[in-house]
Amino acid sequence: MTAVVDASALLALLFDEPGAQAVAEVIAEGATASTVNLAEVATVLTSNHRDPNRVLEAVRAQVELAPFSAADALAVAALYPQVSGRGTPLGHRGCWALAQRLDAPAVTAGHLWIGLSLDIAVQLIRPARG
Repeated sequence: MTAVVDASALLALLFDEPGAQAVAEVIAEGATASTVNLAEVATVLTSNHRDPNRVLEAVRAQVELAPFSAADALAVAALYPQVSGRGTPLGHRGCWALAQRLDAPAVTAGHLWIGLSLDIAVQLIRPARG
């Protein structure tokens, strides 16, 4: 089954952070990411003076990229009342919308997802920081 990887999961892999191995295993089994999350990852790479074209070449070869659709935009907006005030960025909500559309689990490092009533399975790549 394809899983949907969030920007936080991809960044953990690219920066070899805790949880990177879990992300690598998910990608090996088949993964998809929203183009919104790809933009978020590319932005972080650029802000860290890394070439996103070069760094993301391997990601693009191994992760299916799903265009952010008009339906995804409406799903993101529908999630807003539930997550308002929780610090959930557009990238997280884009991942949720794609996971709902694909009926796939979402893979993330974002602990903001805990306690939300989402119609998706959430796989955290690492435990919360103590």
